[in-house]
Amino acid sequence: MQVLTRRALLASAAGAAFAKQRTWPMGANTAIDGYELHRAVNTVRGLGFPCIEIHPMGRPEATPGKYPGFEFDKLAASGRQRLKKALSGFRHVTTHLPYTGWNWMSTDAATRDASILAVEKAMDATSYFGARLAVLHPQPLPEGREEALWPSYLDRFRSWGDRARGLGFRIALETGYPRSIREYTRLIREIGHDSVGSTVDVGHQGRYAELVARVRPEDRATPAGIRAYNDTTIQIVERLGPKVFHFHVHDIDPATWQEHKPLLHGFVDYPRLFEALRKTGYGGILMFEIGGPAGEVPGWLHDGKRKMADWMAGR
Repeated sequence: MQVLTRRALLASAAGAAFAKQRTWPMGANTAIDGYELHRAVNTVRGLGFPCIEIHPMGRPEATPGKYPGFEFDKLAASGRQRLKKALSGFRHVTTHLPYTGWNWMSTDAATRDASILAVEKAMDATSYFGARLAVLHPQPLPEGREEALWPSYLDRFRSWGDRARGLGFRIALETGYPRSIREYTRLIREIGHDSVGSTVDVGHQGRYAELVARVRPEDRATPAGIRAYNDTTIQIVERLGPKVFHFHVHDIDPATWQEHKPLLHGFVDYPRLFEALRKTGYGGILMFEIGGPAGEVPGWLHDGKRKMADWMAGR
């Protein structure tokens, strides 16, 4: 049986006290419907967030129904310099790589090559703007062909992991696909690359097999249904540990399980989540992703930032 010295006991107690006090930097992304890109950046800065997530896809102009972004190769040198200056005041910058309209696992060479190029242009933007992390959605594989395509799927992520490492950042694959705790964590583990890990989005587990097996649709808003959902997120954190690089935070509508809601519902058990993150030594950012009418989003972000700070402080 191990006997702890007084010094070891004091160190252990100090470590526990530090863990209880552990907080994480907060940020918000520029996904504000209909905003122009610099207006979105200035809004995040004005709310006092030290971190920001930008979208190297889409258009910088204000476009109804669309989030602001940019395509790196279409952004003039003056536009790049202006955006770089606008981002310089943030402690941390992250990016969200393209996730719609592309198929980088396609059997059609032209489609596949164009899709890979779109992601890699966004990776170049990630490096240029000094971001240290890029979020990527794992592309769903054709049903029935998952195992056959799995080796090449892993190779694609490893190749991008090599590229990201050379460019000075890490890639974090967002939860949502594969649609189970077991298969998602298997994906991260089997990629086995030091520059590829996980982004846990608190609202992307609604269709995970283990959760669907536990909760009937009519029981979603019950205490048991809500706890089961939170259990699912906690299990991913516990299974992946230090491979969790990044977090997307918001709330969830209890009745529908629709995500990216303002922190008004109390669905996501953040105090419990923070306890799990302290145990696993999470060292990333809590990045807000809140959707809704553009006029409401800044207020919701302000309120969410205050609530998150209180929960991290144990208030």
